[in-house]
Amino acid sequence: MTSGALWIPLLWITIVGTRSVSFWFGMEIQDDSPEGYLEGSPLDRAVFSILILLGLLVLSRRKLSWGNIIASNRWFFAFFFYCALSILWSEYPFVSFKRWTKELGNVVVILILLTERDQIQALRAVLSRFTYVVIPISVLLIKYYSELGRTYNRWTGEPAFTGITTNKNELGCALFVGGLFLVWDLMESRAFSSGRSDKVDMMVQGVLILMLAWLLIIVQSSTALVSLVFGASILLFIHTPAAQRHVRHLGLYTIVAACLFFLLYFFPALTEMIVEAVGRDMTFTGRTDLWADLINVPINPVLGTGYKSFWLGPRVEPIWNKYYFHPNQAHNGYLETYLNGGWIAVLLLIAVIISTGTKLKKTLLLGGHYASLSFSYFVIALFYNWTEAMIGGPSLIWLILLIATLSYHRSSVLEIERVKGYPYGTTSKYQAKLQYYSPPKEAKQKTRRVMGS
Repeated sequence: MTSGALWIPLLWITIVGTRSVSFWFGMEIQDDSPEGYLEGSPLDRAVFSILILLGLLVLSRRKLSWGNIIASNRWFFAFFFYCALSILWSEYPFVSFKRWTKELGNVVVILILLTERDQIQALRAVLSRFTYVVIPISVLLIKYYSELGRTYNRWTGEPAFTGITTNKNELGCALFVGGLFLVWDLMESRAFSSGRSDKVDMMVQGVLILMLAWLLIIVQSSTALVSLVFGASILLFIHTPAAQRHVRHLGLYTIVAACLFFLLYFFPALTEMIVEAVGRDMTFTGRTDLWADLINVPINPVLGTGYKSFWLGPRVEPIWNKYYFHPNQAHNGYLETYLNGGWIAVLLLIAVIISTGTKLKKTLLLGGHYASLSFSYFVIALFYNWTEAMIGGPSLIWLILLIATLSYHRSSVLEIERVKGYPYGTTSKYQAKLQYYSPPKEAKQKTRRVMGS
């Protein structure tokens, strides 16, 4: 831990990625009722408020230039402030405002990570502790404390494994985030392994990967499994010499991939074969039916219903009456964004995605080690939101997307420092330490000379 302030983002990410504080004290409020979904838990609200205030205190002591932060992340903050503006036309403005403050908390905790002196070590410390908590405790709860680690379908009685989270989908999401970090960390450990302690660390990581594999098998979360395999494949590919030569064409490859994705709709037989191969049906477990019903709900197509407001009020009663469960999300992050913010929010979100992709392309060209993990998280987070609504609010997928999206320009100076051993993929005893994510042209040229020397 590079500083004591890292406990704030660690607690925030752990609470968001596992279970609420109120659950552990038996004070949780079921959100499948209108009252519970509207009000939430007072204890959880107090905990999040304390963490936000502490985070703001930390950032105020670091004397950040908020103007530079907003300018460096202009598209994200345009989306962020538009969400705040949409509170004005929400039918429940106070509830919408309370939910927006959690979005503010997401930004605060990510900025704490990015304003540490060693950003990569800070991110690594938080993600490793989160992973080392989620995986073993989930195994413990599922095997020996079934009243905490399992739930049962109220209609069929079939068991569902939840581990340290509250449902199967959330556990799958936590396993994906922790598992992809383990793969990246193991690759880095192999590159820098120099002693017995490193070998012990690698053995521990191997045991955790075995636990992870067991959890993925019994949880049967197709989305998490496909995401982890796809993300690990991206990590492995990026570290190959061939990938380094093709990074500059990343934008073109993205357009081609998007075109191929949409072409699948014109070949339903091929689409069905792919979907069934990962254990899904063509309705994505009823999601496509829900999407069709939500699109037909009359809302303002330009402005939406207001931040996190669509599922409030009488408009959702016909949907709740139609399905045997009470959905409280669209199970599609992009559709959810449209319902709450209209086409303006969708277009701003697209701008955020494009700007993030451009920034990550630059960091990949510079050869940053953490860039490969950020890029993998970014790609899979976009994929994950196709079947789950995890854009905005307290969501683990949204948090890792923000880690890839937000950047902080500490300095315009390129520092060269001596390091023990050789950086991965280079033969120099020196490495370029960038204090920003989008360096100017002169810094890029210097960095390429250093990394290539």
